[in-house]
Amino acid sequence: MTVISDLSQFSFVDIADRAPRASSTVLSIRAGGTRSPVFCIHSIDGRAGRYAALAAHIDGDRPVYGVETSASVPRASSVSALAERYADDILAVRGNGPINLLGVSFGGLLAHAVAVALQLRGIAVSSLALLGSSPVQPPRADEPADELLAGIGEDVDRSRAEELVALATDHQELAKQHFPGVYRGKALVVSTVGSDAGAAWHAFVSGTVSKYEVPDASAFGLVGPLVNRHL
Repeated sequence: MTVISDLSQFSFVDIADRAPRASSTVLSIRAGGTRSPVFCIHSIDGRAGRYAALAAHIDGDRPVYGVETSASVPRASSVSALAERYADDILAVRGNGPINLLGVSFGGLLAHAVAVALQLRGIAVSSLALLGSSPVQPPRADEPADELLAGIGEDVDRSRAEELVALATDHQELAKQHFPGVYRGKALVVSTVGSDAGAAWHAFVSGTVSKYEVPDASAFGLVGPLVNRHL
């Protein structure tokens, strides 16, 4: 396992989140490029705009998309059902693959489920990146609503924030009930120092698992170069 502690060599990009659309959808963060695209799965509150900051660190010839949702979308019965829905959305954009999948925290758990769903359909998944994510302990499983609200940011109005908290609460419950399948291929697992989940993912990945520990697995300025080398 590689531990990275020096952040000075990396530049950080701060790009504001975009609000999700009215339904499960694929947000084009950077559509141009000829190489296999990266689909970034939304965080626990349903938003994918944060991945615009990650795109700055990924090869410019590789398209980058975000998969996001909103409270107006019918509730999924499970993480696996949600993954099947997103597999449909991704294939509507990409067709027959190959693709790359990525997610932070809850988004990583969901990205893994999407990868499994796509592979069961015979779609090639070139790589999977799991950032600050665990297969066995749902991220923020016991986080109260006020802490979730504090993490959403001041740029979101109160009514919108309540919708995001509702989505996060629903996703928490789905995560608690989820038992991952097995993804077949290479995976990148980046964990925050002190909370390594790399070993836990081995049971759910049939292939090479590259593990790193960093001060903050959600800091795209730090993990972006790792992701780019992994793709």
